[in-house]
Amino acid sequence: MKLIAVIGAALVFSQIGAGSAGAQDSPRLAEVDTRVEALMETGHFPGAAVAVLRDGEPVHVGAYGYASLEHGVPVRTDTVFELASLTKAMTALAVLELAQAGALDLDDPVVDYLPRASPEWQGVTIDHLLSHTGGLEHRFERTVDDVLLTDYSTEDMLDSAIATTVRSAPGEDWHYSDQGYFLLGLVIEKVTGQSYGDYMQQRYFQPLGMDRTRLLDQSAVVPDRAEGYAWEGGEILRNRRVWQFGLTSHFGVTSSLEDLMTWEAELADSSVIDAAALAATADIRRRFDAGEACESWGYARGWTAYRVAGRTVVSHGGYAGAAYVRDLGSGVSAIVLTNRQDGPGVLSPMAIAWAAVNAVEPALPAEGLECWR
Repeated sequence: MKLIAVIGAALVFSQIGAGSAGAQDSPRLAEVDTRVEALMETGHFPGAAVAVLRDGEPVHVGAYGYASLEHGVPVRTDTVFELASLTKAMTALAVLELAQAGALDLDDPVVDYLPRASPEWQGVTIDHLLSHTGGLEHRFERTVDDVLLTDYSTEDMLDSAIATTVRSAPGEDWHYSDQGYFLLGLVIEKVTGQSYGDYMQQRYFQPLGMDRTRLLDQSAVVPDRAEGYAWEGGEILRNRRVWQFGLTSHFGVTSSLEDLMTWEAELADSSVIDAAALAATADIRRRFDAGEACESWGYARGWTAYRVAGRTVVSHGGYAGAAYVRDLGSGVSAIVLTNRQDGPGVLSPMAIAWAAVNAVEPALPAEGLECWR
């Protein structure tokens, strides 16, 4: 079965709010559909849901391809996808709101909030973890012959984290770390007295009406959940992401495009989220070497952040096939949810997000910001 034929057969496209979006958007909106289809073919994406918004208002919403190739189920805007590491932006926001409320200090040692800790974590602060500068390894789960287990309790994961040797001293270097954001989930639970999942539901998802958003539960029957795939060895395969974790503050939120458009509307004009905490998520904490393309860039808190031509842009991807770009200057954002996991040697879902946002905001390159050049 040729994948592009599948995608074309299940294409659903709608242009929403073109009148309210303004004349500057309308002539370019038709390009979004063409770009998404072309990149899906190049990247072998079975299905995708894509939204482009300006100031929180959708100007383009499209659903493409299949949520399940086996059953021929097309993607819809309410299809549920794994966000994977897009979860980190939500976890970071939760921590920053708790800091804003005085429940914690970003310079507090993280060991003060943990039931047990490695001696090597002395000197690691909460802000180090938010910015991936704590010196912790990325992956930390126990494996058998390099294969992940099926189930991990929170206690299992903390034991594995404690047993994992650090990479560097706190603040010395930058290493992207799932382990760090797992520990931030424990911080949230300690401060709030709730599970991470319950807190996120009560603080954000329920007040915003995000009814399709929840923490990953492999045993749950989730209506309209997309099947996961991978492109390996020249063919589409099931990706077999069946692991269950007791705490998933580093990767575990699942959601739909419709719910994330609600989330973006809140980020653009906050009524539930604390504005100061939200602004702090875009504050670059670790600067990387910049070339001529950008004024500066680096990792903020839950986002990669770029300063270019006087504007701030933030972005992040998720390994399960998600991507999010927000141009804080123009108010244009792109949300991309796919069911083909990212990885070496395949086109990133971020390529779709940059191409889509460029169709509405041409000042941002369609190939993405390459601030190191």
